[in-house]
Amino acid sequence: MALKIGCVGCGNMGGAIMAGLARKGGYELCGFNRTASRMRPLEELGVRVMESPQAVAQAADVLVLGVKPYQAAEVLAQMRPELTAGKTLVSVAAGVSLQRLTEAVEGRCPVVRCMPNTPALVGMGVFALCFDDPDLPETSKADIQTLFGALGVCVELPESKFTAFTALIGAGPAYVFAMMQGLVQAGVTLGFQHKESREMVTALFGGCAKMAEQSTSPIMQLRDDVCSPGGVTIAGVNLLDRAGLAGLLVESVLAANARGKEMES
Repeated sequence: MALKIGCVGCGNMGGAIMAGLARKGGYELCGFNRTASRMRPLEELGVRVMESPQAVAQAADVLVLGVKPYQAAEVLAQMRPELTAGKTLVSVAAGVSLQRLTEAVEGRCPVVRCMPNTPALVGMGVFALCFDDPDLPETSKADIQTLFGALGVCVELPESKFTAFTALIGAGPAYVFAMMQGLVQAGVTLGFQHKESREMVTALFGGCAKMAEQSTSPIMQLRDDVCSPGGVTIAGVNLLDRAGLAGLLVESVLAANARGKEMES
């Protein structure tokens, strides 16, 4: 029997998760979004549109909570009458702790926290999963790992690591896109059309990511392998080192981590 997955809050992230699962197939999917028009593309993919959060909670086995953090308590209050020990709530609401989620559902079902990043929109996300709830059955844990594993890479983390994950990986696409934009801009400055500069830079990052994934060499070694003595690349790399690019990236992640801790307190 196909696992029944429901999502309340099918916006950018919730919608991406449901669309990805619909394309993979093998699940019965349903969802609700306050802005009904957001459900139309999902409905075309086979996601059943429900009339309320409570209806989703009644119909599904795994419930993805994709609403804004400030909406979580109100929405869970609507879902609560339909929650049972046989269901699992998976929250992608940033900053809403397991304790707050468990209190909001009054312990009626086990709770999992999930922190995705935006490449989930193209099926290449990185998902942090927190299975700290002692009431979560092993079978449900395996189901959720399989579910999100179909959409990218899953990393099991204790809740104490979620802020750090958010600072490094959740915010990570912003750092990467900033570097991409700088290279695209450089390409335009050198006389390439914006479109071709963007295409080349996009392929550059994709290829480098694949090399880093497949190679056992340290990242620094992969960088040094591109640098010929007295050549073009080392001149550019020396300038990056003088500007402290690596240090700036570290400081950016640490600043994001500090802000995340402030928001949790």
